[in-house]
Amino acid sequence: MANIKASLLTTMTLIFLFMPAAPALAADFNVTTSPLPVLLSAKPGQTVSTALRVQNSGKDAVIFKVGLQKFKANGDSGKPVILKREAGDDYFDWVSFDKPTFEADPNVWNEVKMTIKVPSDAAFGYYYAVTFSQAGTPAKPTSTAASINGATAILVLLDVQAKGEKKQLDISSFSADKKFYEYLPASFNVTVHNSGNIHLRPGGSIFITRGKSTVATLDVNGPGGNVLPSSSRAFSASWKDGFPVFETKRNNGQIVSDKSGKPVQQLKWGFSQANRLRFGHYTAHLLLTYDNGTRDVPLEGSVSFWVVPWKILPFIILAIVLIGIGLWTTLKSTYKKIRTRI
Repeated sequence: MANIKASLLTTMTLIFLFMPAAPALAADFNVTTSPLPVLLSAKPGQTVSTALRVQNSGKDAVIFKVGLQKFKANGDSGKPVILKREAGDDYFDWVSFDKPTFEADPNVWNEVKMTIKVPSDAAFGYYYAVTFSQAGTPAKPTSTAASINGATAILVLLDVQAKGEKKQLDISSFSADKKFYEYLPASFNVTVHNSGNIHLRPGGSIFITRGKSTVATLDVNGPGGNVLPSSSRAFSASWKDGFPVFETKRNNGQIVSDKSGKPVQQLKWGFSQANRLRFGHYTAHLLLTYDNGTRDVPLEGSVSFWVVPWKILPFIILAIVLIGIGLWTTLKSTYKKIRTRI
């Protein structure tokens, strides 16, 4: 149930174009898939199966056709690029589906069994994109349905655990987007490179410290994205727990952009969070781990930065001075009273 709920919130619809001038997906093509993505493992010579779930989220019953493509990483963004079968892609022949086509009623989950017969000479990683496209409409549709040009894909990552499998990740870079901040948020970027021959999933945290105290912990790769072999993937995290803090400006729920198209940032003064005023020198410590098949391997990095709210700094200093004067006056008065009684 957790996977189904997550997919409803994070449905990944991959619209792919087979030719540069291909038409766009029709507006009423509405599909939800689960799970996203699928991680499978098998040894050479084994057969592995998985259930793929797809829901017609539109208003009309449709006939779906199951197709098979492949994918690769698009730079370090983590977004997949869907590709057609090419010469030498014999691993497409290992795959079969129990329902190549099926009728899907609105808002009903349909299950398609995917079976992969892994040959004895297979090794390492294979990356499938199982597509669901509209093959047609039933004879008596509930309303007029438009033709569909496009597909939804579920990504399937197969790990064939053959001899010679190499699992190796390294941190290519870890940085903050600035060295000096007036106010939070502070954003951090991590790039991880996979120099092995199988996909790996790093995970961990960034610990924000000031002196010996940890003031914040940020999650890195919470959704569990994989890094494909011979590629890099960038992850980001943001420290927003401050006072005041910059937030994206919205008007009636819509993001407000400037002339260059960038979201406008506005300063939010939540005085109930005044105890979270950030000032001084901080260090971000990165700790990631990945499973190399034997143990969890740590990956570490660190970067330092300053937070100096210089515009309100004079008021902070004035407040400290006034508090100091008040405290001194109180102590002095108390001391005089004690001496008088003596």
